[in-house]
Amino acid sequence: MDIGILRRDGRTDPFFDGAASDRLVVQRCEACDRWFAPDASSCPGCGEENLAWAEASGAATLVTWTILPKEQPVFLALVELAEGPWLHTRLDGVTRADLREGLPLRAVFEHPDEGESFVLFRPAE
Repeated sequence: MDIGILRRDGRTDPFFDGAASDRLVVQRCEACDRWFAPDASSCPGCGEENLAWAEASGAATLVTWTILPKEQPVFLALVELAEGPWLHTRLDGVTRADLREGLPLRAVFEHPDEGESFVLFRPAE
């Protein structure tokens, strides 16, 4: 499925830099060791406003999903990273029969000819 051309917004440059080099990079509060999605702006736990970028393992579990009814179905999902944050993403390499809450997943990366590289998730092997 063509998702369109992704462009940086300036705030999430480290996320896209990581994706370009096949690394999942998300936000982390160094003060209290909590992890957050790439669009987080501060830590609600301790109030820290300067979050750091850190490499996540790429391991995740499926929380919930929806299927877009296309000629070739598109699987959109909410996944929980092993580090804790939840990400909205697309699934790849799955069928309807594969989908279940708690399905182990791993991050993989797409590198389109135009626009930014991005992450999606496949079943862990």
